[in-house]
Amino acid sequence: MTSTLCQSVTDLARAWNVIARLHRYSDYPDSTCTASQSSKMNKPMQNAIDIVTFYDEHPINLAEILSRAKADGLNPDQLTARDLWKWDQDHYGGLEAVDALADALAIGTNTKVIDLCSGMGGPARYLATTRGCAVHGVDLNQSRVDGASELTDRVGLSDRVTFSQADICALPMDDAGFDCAISQEAFLHIENREALLAQCRRVLKPGGKLGFTDWIAGPGLSDEHKLRFANTFAASRIVSTSEYRNLLPNADFEIDEMIDLSGQWREILVERLEMFRSLERDTVARFGQQRHDTYISNYEFFVERIANGHLGGARVVATAC
Repeated sequence: MTSTLCQSVTDLARAWNVIARLHRYSDYPDSTCTASQSSKMNKPMQNAIDIVTFYDEHPINLAEILSRAKADGLNPDQLTARDLWKWDQDHYGGLEAVDALADALAIGTNTKVIDLCSGMGGPARYLATTRGCAVHGVDLNQSRVDGASELTDRVGLSDRVTFSQADICALPMDDAGFDCAISQEAFLHIENREALLAQCRRVLKPGGKLGFTDWIAGPGLSDEHKLRFANTFAASRIVSTSEYRNLLPNADFEIDEMIDLSGQWREILVERLEMFRSLERDTVARFGQQRHDTYISNYEFFVERIANGHLGGARVVATAC
């Protein structure tokens, strides 16, 4: 009884802490912000960052993952996929979010999956380990492909999980070669969403499933906000749910579900901001103080937009017709 009570108190304290931090980022309504707050939100834009540089200098990277494993007392030469799950899931919601996609797509042992914008390969390795499926990850960034491949080699999954560098708007794969396509918070980087969805449809078998999570534009997301996201997060196009309801059928997909994740993301993204702050020493050592400070400033702006409802998130599942 005492143990249960203590846990409840701990959970309640954590919840109030999150609420307080969300309030900190939600007190910047554009129409009523003070002069100092307005200055913060509209400070001069730094030079636009391209998508390859954005992920070359991302705080979650091969060196960081291996460093954390070593600090946790693990031998980098004797790792399992499970050992890495605490650090290699570079998306919102961790393993629970991967499971939600996998369940919606009914991924199983005989499923052949393509992971679009696969990053460090955490979800691909998790799916191969827990579902027994084969996964091929594709990413534009060669450093992410190399890092994902090395981690996969280290955990002994290279027979089921592979990676290659490619533009997902021009996939070098055969038609109808996959049962499922997945992606997590990556499509925002792709301006030509029409070409992307056409490629997804082309590589999927008829009846195959597409499942992804993505940023979603809210009614208060201004052109100025979009420009800053494009320049700082390489988010070249942020679309609304209504736009996706047109884009997917036009690409020969039938929408199965479109679930609003905005409420979940508000808490998750505040926690991710705190996590990125905690990586300052390692980030500065690898990329310099300016890159760390710039990343944190941009992430604070991101969290403000989420907290104010200008930006949200959704999980979308569709069937190839």
